Amino acid sequence: MFLSYQSLNKIHQLIDTPALLIDAVQMEENLRSMQKTADKYGCRLRPHIKTHKSVLLADKQLKLGSSGITAAKIGEAEVMANAGITDIFIANQITHPLKIKRLFSLHKRAEIIIGLDNIKQIKLLEPVFSSASKPLKVRIEIDSGLHRCGLPVSSELLSLAKEAAGRSWLELEGIFTHAGQAYAASSLLEIEQAGSEEGRLMAEAAEFLRKNNMEVKTVSTGSSPTAAFSAQNPAVNEIRPGNYIFYDAMQTALGSAKPEQCALYVLASVTSQPAPDRIVIDAGIKALNLDKTKSGQEHGKVVNISGRLVRLSEEHGIIQLGKVRQIELGTPVLIIPNHACTVVNLFDHYYIINKENIELVPISARGKSQ
Repeated sequence: MFLSYQSLNKIHQLIDTPALLIDAVQMEENLRSMQKTADKYGCRLRPHIKTHKSVLLADKQLKLGSSGITAAKIGEAEVMANAGITDIFIANQITHPLKIKRLFSLHKRAEIIIGLDNIKQIKLLEPVFSSASKPLKVRIEIDSGLHRCGLPVSSELLSLAKEAAGRSWLELEGIFTHAGQAYAASSLLEIEQAGSEEGRLMAEAAEFLRKNNMEVKTVSTGSSPTAAFSAQNPAVNEIRPGNYIFYDAMQTALGSAKPEQCALYVLASVTSQPAPDRIVIDAGIKALNLDKTKSGQEHGKVVNISGRLVRLSEEHGIIQLGKVRQIELGTPVLIIPNHACTVVNLFDHYYIINKENIELVPISARGKSQ
């Protein structure tokens, strides 16, 4: 581990701030632990790379046993495919004509699956994909309580499944969901209940479709907090967590991870001490984002100094010290970000710290929001 004060000072001398650091040992533990969970319950693990956005880290997940990857955007999928990672589920609906053309190009050189939740999406895809040399794989999104995208178990779900199955240029590969409502939970018990309900609803949806002569190969659930619970349902055969590679202050506030499981940190420097109980660091909104934990009291968890990160402006972070003390200017400050996924997208590269070794790794799909 690199969190001893002596090691942190050494690292700080070598890395300009603000910077994004990965504890390599803890990250490896997180990756292996989730793979073991998937294996234990007989599920494939298809991790969501929107958290780390890194070809190197996606490759590491695949080598540890992941069956493929999940992406949120075509841009992310293109980066991964260009690097030779070609089994990709884009867990999203594609409707823009330019995106559909890009999807077609991607489909020709990779095994791509996309999401559906409306018959009109099929009609938008048809002019481009109806002449494709191989079917486009699709999954229907089920609303398991987040009330974002997706369908309930209903006649509308069956109609969409029949429409997809009835097109020779489409292959209805399965169903998927994301129980993002778990992030509003106030206890681990509530997370467990959300995950169990996620699994139950997906089992119900799969059974409903199968009883109506629809083939459902994959029953896929998402979310790092609920993955271990939804996976326990025998009907679920794939899980798609993303945040588990790093965890963050949101996860520790939920109780779905312990602080020592966090593997991602923002390294900053003290630039000013304008009051005896207040210091300023060089990491603000553009390094830490504005996401807050459920309590909404802090903008990240300060690890090595007794204080709370109470306010951010674009380039400055304000830390209220736990007690009046003098902090030397230039002191390193290590912060667990509130939301790893959004913070990663603010940086060009990681510094992966393995004991005393530092590896600079590009965040390959950073900014790929189209």
